[in-house]
Amino acid sequence: MWKMSINLKYIFITVLLGAVLLGLPILVLAADEAAESQGSDTAGSIKRDALSLDEIAKEVSNPVTALATINNDIEYRIYQGSLPAADDESAYVYTLRPSIPIPLSNGKNILMRFGIPINGEQPIYEVGQGDDYNEYSPFLIRQIASTIPTDGTFDNYHGHSHLGDIDFDIAYGGVSDSGFISMYGIAGVLPTSQDLSQSIDQYQLGPEVAFGKVTDWGVYGAWLTHLTRVYGEDEWDTNMTSLKIFFAWGLGNGWQIFSNPVIEYDWEGDSDNQLFLPLGAGVSKTIRIGSMPTKLSFEIQKYIASPDAIGPDWLFTFSFTPVIRNPFQK
Repeated sequence: MWKMSINLKYIFITVLLGAVLLGLPILVLAADEAAESQGSDTAGSIKRDALSLDEIAKEVSNPVTALATINNDIEYRIYQGSLPAADDESAYVYTLRPSIPIPLSNGKNILMRFGIPINGEQPIYEVGQGDDYNEYSPFLIRQIASTIPTDGTFDNYHGHSHLGDIDFDIAYGGVSDSGFISMYGIAGVLPTSQDLSQSIDQYQLGPEVAFGKVTDWGVYGAWLTHLTRVYGEDEWDTNMTSLKIFFAWGLGNGWQIFSNPVIEYDWEGDSDNQLFLPLGAGVSKTIRIGSMPTKLSFEIQKYIASPDAIGPDWLFTFSFTPVIRNPFQK
């Protein structure tokens, strides 16, 4: 079922994606340079050393901020489901997510982000023995939930500490004088996983858009993304829509109450195995470590809807986000 191959098509797609990631900012910067005399110095000129802790906390909560950050997420999931022992499953993932915006003279930003996951224990459903042996990760279980054998077992240690599929996005956006947030771009996934039993093994691309509002008390909005297969493993399809809600309320002295649930819908999943709907909240504190601002946060989410066969029940996320100097700011 699982295949690993390196061929000219994969190389071509990788080069093409690289050209998009590198070429689009260069083209936009060239156009921005030509129009610099007409630009204004607004949202894109934000510098970390001139901001208070409360202002930095608000900026880091804003998906179109001009601040450069290195986000570190540690996620721990507890699962539920109708498959044998699914209720006993859990998983953890560490994700490194650098974000280096390129400020433009019109006050907007080119936003480039990468998510580099290191997977720890992950639920892999094993069925059969010998020539009949098969492994199923949760994404594949969702697609064949109505026909998957129910006499299998889960192997928690199959994908211990390995690189997962890297996700990325590149977008254009900013904040208007009235505080309105807008962002438009593309998102994607690269099949970089070291364990193909957990990887979808596909190049994925799709549009993304975000809208929101920066207020005196905080930030709120929504970030919509849709990913689909463009090349790679064709034994299954990918059509996943996600809606990330971002909300942060400032309490003063760098403290915030926030909620960042990600609602997902798998259009290829079987009935009752498509919707992910979490609810939750967290608390964050922005501090300075030496001269470097750093945001610390912890959030708990409960899934009120999750795939029936196996899906997350609880999600615990601890994050620490250093705010670094942006090399693209003047």
